[in-house]
Amino acid sequence: MASRANFGYELVLQFAFAALLLCAASQGEINDPSINIGAIMALTTTSGKIARTAIELAVEDVNRNTSILNGTLLNIHIRDSRQDSLTGVSAALELLRKGCVSIIGPQMSVVAEFVAHLGVAARVPVVTFAATNPSLSMHRYPYFIRMAPSDTPQMTAIAKLIDNYSWRDVVLVYVDDDMGTGSIPALDDALRAEGKVVYKAAVPPQADISTMRRFVEENLMRQESRVFIVHMPPESALTLFSEANKLRIISSEYVWIVTDAIASLLDSFNTTSLQLMNGVLGVKRSLPKTNQPRLNEFAKRWKQRFRAQNPEIPNLELNDRGLAAYDTVWAITFAIDHLLRGGLFDGDFSAASNKTKILNFRVFEGGEQLLKQILDTNFIGLSGPVRVSPKSGEILEFPYDIINMVGNSYKVIGSWTEAKGLQISSKQVVHWGRGSTKTPRGWAITAPGKIHRIGVPWDRGFTQFISVKPVHASAGARNQSYEITGFCIDVFKAVLKRLDYALPYELIPYGSGNVTADYYDDLVYQVHLQKFDAVVGDITVNSNRSKYVDFTQPYTETGLVMVVAIADEGSSEPWAFLRPFTPAMWITTVAFFIFTGAVVWLLEHRRNRQFRGTPRKQVLTFIWFSFSTLFTTQTEKIVSSLGRAVVIIWLFVVLVLVSSYTASLSSMLTVRQIVPKIESIDTLITQNLPIGYRQGTFIANYLEHQLYVNKSLLRPYTSVQEYAIALEEGTNNGGAGAIFDEETVAQNLFLSTRCNAFSKVGPTYRTGGYGFVFPKGSPLVSDISKAILNLSESTDMRQIRKRWFNSSESKCDAESGAVESTRLSFDNFWVLFLLTGGVSFLTLLYYLCRLLYRFVYRYENSCPHDKSISTRLRTFVSFADQKDIPPPKRKRCETVVWSYGTNGGSDDRRV
Repeated sequence: MASRANFGYELVLQFAFAALLLCAASQGEINDPSINIGAIMALTTTSGKIARTAIELAVEDVNRNTSILNGTLLNIHIRDSRQDSLTGVSAALELLRKGCVSIIGPQMSVVAEFVAHLGVAARVPVVTFAATNPSLSMHRYPYFIRMAPSDTPQMTAIAKLIDNYSWRDVVLVYVDDDMGTGSIPALDDALRAEGKVVYKAAVPPQADISTMRRFVEENLMRQESRVFIVHMPPESALTLFSEANKLRIISSEYVWIVTDAIASLLDSFNTTSLQLMNGVLGVKRSLPKTNQPRLNEFAKRWKQRFRAQNPEIPNLELNDRGLAAYDTVWAITFAIDHLLRGGLFDGDFSAASNKTKILNFRVFEGGEQLLKQILDTNFIGLSGPVRVSPKSGEILEFPYDIINMVGNSYKVIGSWTEAKGLQISSKQVVHWGRGSTKTPRGWAITAPGKIHRIGVPWDRGFTQFISVKPVHASAGARNQSYEITGFCIDVFKAVLKRLDYALPYELIPYGSGNVTADYYDDLVYQVHLQKFDAVVGDITVNSNRSKYVDFTQPYTETGLVMVVAIADEGSSEPWAFLRPFTPAMWITTVAFFIFTGAVVWLLEHRRNRQFRGTPRKQVLTFIWFSFSTLFTTQTEKIVSSLGRAVVIIWLFVVLVLVSSYTASLSSMLTVRQIVPKIESIDTLITQNLPIGYRQGTFIANYLEHQLYVNKSLLRPYTSVQEYAIALEEGTNNGGAGAIFDEETVAQNLFLSTRCNAFSKVGPTYRTGGYGFVFPKGSPLVSDISKAILNLSESTDMRQIRKRWFNSSESKCDAESGAVESTRLSFDNFWVLFLLTGGVSFLTLLYYLCRLLYRFVYRYENSCPHDKSISTRLRTFVSFADQKDIPPPKRKRCETVVWSYGTNGGSDDRRV
């Protein structure tokens, strides 16, 4: 009690001294020079009280320091804005009339905006430490400086935190007053930049307990999202958390995140209030780790002064706003001191201008110089490095801590800075509501008992996918009921079984069973219009629909195929014996028969009398020998070794060709040969043939805009029976040349029982396949997509397919693989042709070289050298046509004896 009395006595003395100074100054009794600065804050709030004590201590520290301001006294005039714009403006006018060269504050952004207008008119710098509305900037108000970061970096940190846990839907809970004016749009922008879906829930200002409870029940409990970001004054936040705990929505399934407006004052909360916030995450301005001894000493002084001024608040720790207020005083002081030392400070106020005359205040002559100097301030304060951007007028350093409420206190689990981004410690275990350590999903089924309205297509022609049968209602029943089954329904039910939560639903048919143009697009759009919560059925995923709804992972094949009628080219064709070989193969074979016969004739002509005779006889012999090798009944005997080599290789090649031809022809004459009547989409477009498609689907639009088919050629059909009739009738009888449909329909419904008459041709045009439809941003999409992948990897999907689609599919696949035998081409035999051609060519080359050698040896001495080339060539041809002459033999030495005698004697001479 004594200490409290002493504190009160000291406070009275301080106020008395301040009043004395003001009175003396007004009467001109004090001759000491002084400089006036003002401060506007909401003194009824905790933040205002914290800042007031910090500012008073800062002014005392400045006046106590003789090395600054050159002995000039710094006077502070503090005014209460009472959280009201009009009161704040009135206080600002009073401070301007007193000749304050700078105004500190206000706290509230809405008050700061009006004061900033006055600051521009009076050329008085307005330096705030708490107004965080991003719309307040030097671009709009040139004399407005912010010593605290705007809400933009804090909201960016929250958005990164949301993205770190992959939460998608977010609810912003705020008080519809000054705090939400600029902060909520900044948070909304930051979240949407991360791809989040944002819902806003505004609490009425000064809401009492009953109003807050009704707000929680009507606005929070009915949301599918379970991620709530709370941005409101601490008093309102405590009421909100109290009611949320009573309604049990602070639990392991919910995520609560508070902004710095609440987190910075957690030290002022009592134990009961802190326990209400167990499991809550928060973003809190990080306190500096530099100048720790100085900071500790000031915190001790501040605590003593604060307790003396506010005995009703026994336990409260200094926060970042108090440190920012303290540093703001010093930033202004350093700027004034710098100008004083340079002789540049002008504290005079000129006469009122036309703009300021009405409000009865004057213009500060040295305002522009002081503004520039404050922007150039750079020092280490209690809140950390104090550096202001000359462009934006905002402090440059703004680190934040990510905190987690546990028990009666909180722990730091991460941090965020503009340079490094979000960093969450892996060593810290995050505690959520009710002490759970499992990260919440972030969304849940809304209100208990809600049933999701699931739209289904009603198409009478494709009942294997969705079958809708009206059930006869009893007399007096209001609503018609339906029995809805099918492949898509079974897949949907199997998927729901794989979710770890229940999803109550009701299947509702769309339409009356008559499918019209754009039917499926209209059905999908009902989800966008919120007529249905989802759509289940044979709905194809495509880019145009994805603009206004979300699709799950496809659960069927993804492709569009063309189905055409097939023609039977059986054994009754008169030229069927030519089909085993392709035309190129026939030409190549005949060419090699002639080539091989020519080579053998050349090799045998000079020595084999059967290859000699009149020209007519030789031509007939040459042709006969060439093709008689097919039957190995040659009557001509081969006498040369080179000829035998060529014939042996050729007979081997002929043997392989004849065997392959025989096998292929046998297969073609005994197996049905079917070919499609239409080869490709190009044939349909070129010949202007009608093309069928499934009525009401996207296929018509795809054919027209992606494959460039003329719209007049498109024919809609409503069942697989109509598909068959159209293809059987053909283009000349009012039918269609081809049918385009999803691969799932073509393979499982149409071709599964009609593969003998129709076939797929051409490429598969990739589409999205069948998927379930949900509203944009629905959190169900991710979970159901995972369940679809799980189902696809199991045997359950195979059982569902078997239950609804014809079992003859495998039979048709087997038949389709054997219906057409492949014709033999040159590619099958090029090695054999290379072998026989190579041997024949090399043999012929050797023979010609040997023949040329013999010709040269025999006629070189007898033929005159002056004969022309044509004469020599004719001579060579004549030589080649002659009957073979034995090769020349090497000359030997001979002994000739000549006898000569003179007297009848003899004289022997030897040569």
